[in-house]
Amino acid sequence: MVEFSLAGYRQLITTLQDEGYAFCEYEEVEERLTGGNPFVVLRHDIDISLRPALEIARLEHELGVKATYFVLLRSPFYNALTQANMDIMGQIHSLGHPIATHVDLTMYNNDCVAALQEVELLARCFPYINKDLVTLHSPYELHRIPIQDVPELNIVYGSAVRGDVAYISDSTGRWRYGQPLDSEAFKTRKPIQLLTHPVWWIQEGETPGQKLDRWLYADYGINREALRAFLPKLFKLDDPQS
Repeated sequence: MVEFSLAGYRQLITTLQDEGYAFCEYEEVEERLTGGNPFVVLRHDIDISLRPALEIARLEHELGVKATYFVLLRSPFYNALTQANMDIMGQIHSLGHPIATHVDLTMYNNDCVAALQEVELLARCFPYINKDLVTLHSPYELHRIPIQDVPELNIVYGSAVRGDVAYISDSTGRWRYGQPLDSEAFKTRKPIQLLTHPVWWIQEGETPGQKLDRWLYADYGINREALRAFLPKLFKLDDPQS
């Protein structure tokens, strides 16, 4: 059993490598399917924070693996356009990882066309954004994703919906479609699309709930320091030494 930790993530990736799995990007999937060799297309949806994503990106770079990082423009937990987060995204990209857009359809009454405007908005700020790829924020069942109507979704999800590639996800901090190394796909060397969320692998805690509680506590401290820099005069008013 692979534990949700940075060491566990290293174990997961190196085991896949040792067992003959190659790692590829989404644009390579159809060609690799014709080759008959096992491969993984690796993806991260960044729902909570970009900070743990950078740690995962550095480890992947060390292991010679590329993953695509899907970033929310309208996350309630982080602002992709702050200088700190822009720097993190730049570092992830400089490590060789593609970056694309993660969208929440509930903000658009499940209108994909309206939601896709976020791709162009994000690309205006980050010219390296891959505009041909989009992922959807949960809750959304795989078979309900409108791959026929949206090419950007088809590139990501099409092979999984068709069953050509096994889809394995750690959504909610648990293996949604079974633990990868125990899966039938792994045992039979079937191609895999592996979705992980970096916060589960970086943040300490025994359960997903504990991990989120601890992340929120740590994030409070970081935000308070940012607030001091943003409103220094306000904090000086509270300082009896000033």
